[in-house]
Amino acid sequence: MTGDPYRVLGVPIDADDQTIRRRYLELARQFTPEQQPERFAAVRAAFEKIKDLDSRVQYQLFGAGKEDTIESIIEEAACGTPRHRAGLATIVATVLRLQ
Repeated sequence: MTGDPYRVLGVPIDADDQTIRRRYLELARQFTPEQQPERFAAVRAAFEKIKDLDSRVQYQLFGAGKEDTIESIIEEAACGTPRHRAGLATIVATVLRLQ
């Protein structure tokens, strides 16, 4: 199970660090690596993507189905085929909402 980490963990997009951590721990107890390793791996990966404010901002900027790095963004810009990305106003609003 991959995809939106908020959906995997079952938390709203404006959830704070404590809520995300609490939900992760609930799911980690429910889906142990010994009994359901695939589900546990998905929960762990989702938690790693959004576990703190820095991770959530990075996910909002580069995540959401993309595995971009700064190098790939520079290469994409050099090729002249940019993808649609969230605007600065959306990013700032998201960061302010998450604080």
